[in-house]
Amino acid sequence: MISPGELFTCQRCGSCCQGETTVSLDEDDLRRMGEALGLSREELFSRYLRRNGASVQMKTVDGHCIFYQQGCLVHRARPRRCAQWPLHPAILKDESNYSAITTSCPGLRGDLPYERFCRILDELLRQGDIVC
Repeated sequence: MISPGELFTCQRCGSCCQGETTVSLDEDDLRRMGEALGLSREELFSRYLRRNGASVQMKTVDGHCIFYQQGCLVHRARPRRCAQWPLHPAILKDESNYSAITTSCPGLRGDLPYERFCRILDELLRQGDIVC
């Protein structure tokens, strides 16, 4: 069985937490984050979340996710999309995605040829939900 460690080892650098937007959250993300923080849904929204059109995202502060403060404050209950990053299926669609992600993420194995990386990632995706 292949493990995510064959493609990625998190360096806890926080580069994936940077930007003016964050990942979209689903109901399970909201439940887990609320439980981990001991907050009601209303408190979670008022302190940490925002609506962006039809989606719910984490607020940003000074160009990074509100939960990033020298590490993720909700790491145990981080959103599913955060737990998957950077092993995202979009890499399989376009080599430029692979190039952009390997440039921004020091934990991603950039030494593998794109085709080999894709074969391993495809197998990981077929095995089930990826958690890095």
